[in-house]
Amino acid sequence: MSHTATAADVAVVGGGIIGLVTAERLTARGLTVVVIDEAGIAGGATGASGGLVRAFDPSGHHPVWAAAGLEAYLRQGRHGTWPRIRDQGSLTLVARSTVPCAADAVSQLRAAGRKADVLSAQEISTRFPGLTVPDDLAGVYEPEAGWLPVRAVATAVLRDAGPELHLKRARATRLLGTSCRIAGVDTTAGPVHAPAVLLAAGVGSTPLAASVGVHLPLRTRSVGYCLFEPRERADLAELPTVVDRTTGAWLRPWGVGSLVLAGVTSEETDVPATVQPGVTAREEQRVRDVVRHRYPRLAQAPGRGGITAYDAMAPAGHGEVTVHTSPAGLVTATGWNGGGFKLAPAVGEFAAARLAEAVS
Repeated sequence: MSHTATAADVAVVGGGIIGLVTAERLTARGLTVVVIDEAGIAGGATGASGGLVRAFDPSGHHPVWAAAGLEAYLRQGRHGTWPRIRDQGSLTLVARSTVPCAADAVSQLRAAGRKADVLSAQEISTRFPGLTVPDDLAGVYEPEAGWLPVRAVATAVLRDAGPELHLKRARATRLLGTSCRIAGVDTTAGPVHAPAVLLAAGVGSTPLAASVGVHLPLRTRSVGYCLFEPRERADLAELPTVVDRTTGAWLRPWGVGSLVLAGVTSEETDVPATVQPGVTAREEQRVRDVVRHRYPRLAQAPGRGGITAYDAMAPAGHGEVTVHTSPAGLVTATGWNGGGFKLAPAVGEFAAARLAEAVS
């Protein structure tokens, strides 16, 4: 490996979707960018993501970014070159007691030109006969939303960025500069000198931030992505992406054959920050035991593999873009807790604006 110094306007640590979109937005402003990631493009948590996108943000943390993210994905990026949304619709299940809040959010989405409806349990069962929803739940349905092939999106973003983006496949080891001003990133392939740095490397951002005295507390959380093949053949074109806020379950058509991709939020934390093919029999059964209550066809469906991965969690439970003043020039975009993909276009736009200010 060549150990040579590189210079750019901005160094981005992390080749996941948020780092890439930020880099693309920076090159659109005429800035040069080096993206640093030992695993390459979408080689970490992004590459394992389910790719679900929707405008409705039931957490209430980032409703504007979620809506703007869906808008960008519907436009297929700034140049219309990103993959098209698999628009089988998105159904977010919520407790019936929260319907007034959901209805307010839907009204705001409609006012902004998005299509969305609040459905009762009976309306869900009628529209999607393969789903089973108890009467104490309701759903927010977005017919324009759905899912995207994550790696194909990442490749398209990289292509849009053009020659002003340079990918450095190396491990970032520390930030350069002082507690007052950032000066770049040191890597296993030599330093990258830059007056502004974005940390978007998940839990890998924590030790890098610490190297310039910034406390960035993040923890890993286990994520299992399980593939199932229902024995009862069904038309998966009629199955929306489903996110059940009451159980932590989610599912969507895999996109190939009759397979269904599903997962359930895990309580297991502080796991290795690795992505491995396959899931344990225990994880497969744990997911099946929860998801089958909403999609009964998975009750006896054999498993067809999957991926064992991780999320990066922040103490507050949601991600943030932070502009640091000590050292000046440092911006962090971390802690998305598995929800970064749908927000990425808006997060990237915001982070790029802050980094451009730091360069100027």
